[in-house]
Amino acid sequence: MTKENKQPNRKDIKGLVVFREDKSQKAKKEEDIPLEYIDQEDKIKLVYDFKPFGASFLFSLLIINQSLAPITEIKIRVRYPDFLFLARSNPPTVSIDSLDIEEGEFQTKIEFETIEKKSNEQVNFFFSPTRLEEKGLIRAFITFVNNTDFVRALDSEPIIIEFDPIMIERKILPTSEVSKFLNREGIKKAIKSIGIAIDTPYGDDYYFTLIQQTVEHFNFQRIIAQKEKKIAWYFGTELVSGQDILVIGQVDAHKLEWLCASREPSILISLLTNFYNEFLNRLVINNVITSVDQIIDLECKNCGAILPKFPKKGAELECPNCKYEQTVWKK
Repeated sequence: MTKENKQPNRKDIKGLVVFREDKSQKAKKEEDIPLEYIDQEDKIKLVYDFKPFGASFLFSLLIINQSLAPITEIKIRVRYPDFLFLARSNPPTVSIDSLDIEEGEFQTKIEFETIEKKSNEQVNFFFSPTRLEEKGLIRAFITFVNNTDFVRALDSEPIIIEFDPIMIERKILPTSEVSKFLNREGIKKAIKSIGIAIDTPYGDDYYFTLIQQTVEHFNFQRIIAQKEKKIAWYFGTELVSGQDILVIGQVDAHKLEWLCASREPSILISLLTNFYNEFLNRLVINNVITSVDQIIDLECKNCGAILPKFPKKGAELECPNCKYEQTVWKK
């Protein structure tokens, strides 16, 4: 015995069609409501985060407009301690105005004209520490004009930024284990790449020697160094966290680089800061440079990827990641 499929009668179908028409009419009525009568209370939200991102810290701000009307004149202020350097922001087309507002603290301002209904805007700030063993706060303040022409405000909670000192104990790692360590699950990597902007540069051998001295200054065990290729591998354990760290120092395409790998990303940022500051001191002591401005960060100004080489003065360079063209060493 077979069951027959019960077909809906015309009355049932008509009912379904009417139901859908009612829904569309209701949506249309909502759209016809004048903007000044649309409720925006508790529908404009701020989501924020501060976390390690490669060789920098990322402070992200997401402004969400869940209402059916736009908000206008959005002004974002970020206050941060002076031991953080604002390396870049995203989107890069946004103009940033930074100023020293009081001792030990800076402020950056960004403005948007409008955030449309049911949409959002995100701004990312990338900070690099300039000094360790410091403590400070980072916080965002946002104001906007709502659909009834009132100014409203959103604030993030203050985030405490504190860097612990790093202590390295030498540790031997067989050369055959280097590749395995880099490919372990959970291993994070960060790289610092710089160029020396002087008209009569020192040779790559000289810079490679300084790179090695910088890493060894922090008590890392040298695994192997290949002088002809200008690359050296080091290994050690960070005593506070107990995390193993692999360091690669090299000169490549006139770039001076340190690559660090470990499970703890914040350690990598602190370590690269130490390497950079120590290397800078050696350049100054040896009269290689006369100004910090002669040290060029080789991160793409648009996406943050490491640039393929350190170009000649005034030459344009295309980022291999985002294809953005930039002049890193200006005439």
